[in-house]
Amino acid sequence: MTPEQWLNNNKLSIDILTKKYLDDGELLDQWFDRISGMSEISYSSIKTELTYSEYLEKCKELRQQIVDKKFIFGGRILANRGLQNKRKVTFSNCYVIAPPEDNLESIFDTNKETGKTFSYGGGCGNDLSNLRPRDAEVHNAAKTTCGPVGFMDLFSQTTATIGQDGRRGALMLSLDVRHPDIEEFIDCKTDLNRVNYANISVRVNDEFMRAVENDSDYLLHWPYDMDISEKEIEAINEYDKLISVETASGPVYLKKVKAKRLFMKLAENNWRTAEPGILYWDRISNYNLLGKDPNFEYAGVNPCAEEPLPAYGSCLLGSINLSAFVVDPFTENACVDTEELSKTVIIAVSALNDVLDEGLTLHPLKQQQETVRNWRQIGLGIMGLADMFIKLGIKYGSQESIWITEDIMKIISSQAIVVSSELAALYGPYPKFNKEYILKSEFIPNNQFIKDSIEQFGLRNSQLLTCAPTGSIGTMFQISTGVEPNYAFEFERKTISLNNKETKYKVYAPIVEEYKQMTGNETLPNYFVTSVDINPEDRIKIQAALQKYIDASISSTINLPEETTVEQVAKIYMDAWKNGLKGVTIWRDKCEREAILSTGNTNQSEEHVPLKRGEIVKVNDNCIGLKRTLVTGCGTLHCEAFFDPKTGELLETYLSKGSKGGCNNYMIGLSRMISLAARGGLGIDAIIDQLKSCGTCPSYAVRTATQKDTSLGSCCPVAVANALKDMSVAIKHQIECCEPINQDEISPTTNPSNAECPNCHHKTLVHTNGCISCPDCGWTKCD
Repeated sequence: MTPEQWLNNNKLSIDILTKKYLDDGELLDQWFDRISGMSEISYSSIKTELTYSEYLEKCKELRQQIVDKKFIFGGRILANRGLQNKRKVTFSNCYVIAPPEDNLESIFDTNKETGKTFSYGGGCGNDLSNLRPRDAEVHNAAKTTCGPVGFMDLFSQTTATIGQDGRRGALMLSLDVRHPDIEEFIDCKTDLNRVNYANISVRVNDEFMRAVENDSDYLLHWPYDMDISEKEIEAINEYDKLISVETASGPVYLKKVKAKRLFMKLAENNWRTAEPGILYWDRISNYNLLGKDPNFEYAGVNPCAEEPLPAYGSCLLGSINLSAFVVDPFTENACVDTEELSKTVIIAVSALNDVLDEGLTLHPLKQQQETVRNWRQIGLGIMGLADMFIKLGIKYGSQESIWITEDIMKIISSQAIVVSSELAALYGPYPKFNKEYILKSEFIPNNQFIKDSIEQFGLRNSQLLTCAPTGSIGTMFQISTGVEPNYAFEFERKTISLNNKETKYKVYAPIVEEYKQMTGNETLPNYFVTSVDINPEDRIKIQAALQKYIDASISSTINLPEETTVEQVAKIYMDAWKNGLKGVTIWRDKCEREAILSTGNTNQSEEHVPLKRGEIVKVNDNCIGLKRTLVTGCGTLHCEAFFDPKTGELLETYLSKGSKGGCNNYMIGLSRMISLAARGGLGIDAIIDQLKSCGTCPSYAVRTATQKDTSLGSCCPVAVANALKDMSVAIKHQIECCEPINQDEISPTTNPSNAECPNCHHKTLVHTNGCISCPDCGWTKCD
């Protein structure tokens, strides 16, 4: 098998495979063997009672799961397994370094350990809460300290400096909300030239969130983990002023703030720059397998925050592709093959434990090797969740999607715990296992068989489940990544790591073409939704349903439209806490930091001059158009849109009812206003956003529920918005992929059926998916 065959000739997928994961000169089948552990190197490094031939049979099962795209390891395993004799590598994507102590030597030791971990290919999380606040007294030439924020650029620059085979290191810096410098930490990335090579997050606790709810006072203090009484808070008369109090154990620094003001600053900065994120630290600390164990403590989280880890902790990642388990997709009989899913969980948990054994001596630091040996954390996750919903005919965020999420995750979680206990029966539990505390964990399901198994054999792993972003492996598999909804069904992905320079790829979601081929329908049903179509409340509900069955955490970003307010961001944070999430990240469109994904056209002409207020451009006949026939609550609706042939910008729209459509005068009025807005300089995204704010039409809802044939949307304006977006995407794809369009050759609203194919010379060319192709010989102009 070749990469082209395995990955359906998708250029971005093939580039990810060949440039990130294949070794020099390595063939695909050799790579399958290597990452499946089918070598003497792997066999000799793991703990097993199997003979080599028995072990190879087990590896073949894993190999087939990867070939079938049902399961795949995280990127460091894909790139490095089996190559440990050739170079210094690690199999772990995620590490947390021990938080630096409050002295200069420890800070620079932490930076050195971070840099060494980067050099092996691992990302790091560092918490800075132990460092005393800015202007606190120190006994050296400086006299006062710069505080934890003063050292953030040091760690950020280390991340930028140490490369990883075309990748930069990944870093998470966090600070406890109780720290007196928390406001400076929240503000630090509003300077767009600072800390550009690290993610930052605030560790908030339940006490702080309750203070925000009650709009009450809150005391910041250092040391941040000391006990503070209500009397001490009341004794401080001034707000936002750092005071020092001498105690028998040394100076204590205090600052009284209004909790809600601090919380709203956090929301505002996230609205502006998409950072800092929020970590709900009490939920992280308590809801896991080790939440009742007094001998265990999380020290921080990894760069994408899905893995809370102890000091020097590390985690191996692997993900199950849920969309691969849907039987009879896009039909009324569509369902998830739970038996096959359970089998995959068994194979995946066992495989991750093998990789953990194999990689024990490969961690960059001795402390990491010791911590991994003692706690044996693995991170089995999922991807393709959104595509699974689509194949089942379920809308992401609906009540039905929440139910199916819980059903699926309950199977994965329970099966993973059972497999870990069975492995403990064979090879012993992780060294720090304590039966008493594990059985008290809130995360253990109320299942007597599972409890009895843990009682008798223990667990091989102290952490089992997570939801990583899966940006590279999910994109390689051409599925929705992680637990996210589809960002868009066509978008631009920017990457530096594949070619050591900024490269942009057009990405098209194969789920759309798969649906059209299997059903014969060109119009997408209303359960084809993207991130902008799903409200934040529903995103939080899905994440909460997942978090119930995940002992680590979840990497997920809520994408918000540009017009989102600071107050709405604050509400998302509050709702996330109330729903038991362990963290939440948001991205507001057109915020001050550039996204890795963009649906906008960034290649604007240098000659483009913005229109003056009230100026309306006149449209000549040299425009290109497409048509969509929509099914609405009242019948059919014809939507024609015409675009600039050079830029792809929307110029005019014409709407007309079918024989059984709705009010024709309403359609004419709506199309006139859309055209006026477009010719007045408003971008199509702004127009679409307004149309999508129109709510739900009763007749549309009734027909959707009864006949299930309506076009994507909740009313006529929303359906028009979706059609305009679809046509805009098709036109821009045609402009970017093909030569300039000849108006004599192609009718603005019909297929070029009279044009001749340059390959077979039959007059059979058709216009599909934004390109011109020949159904007879397969030629396409986009090639």
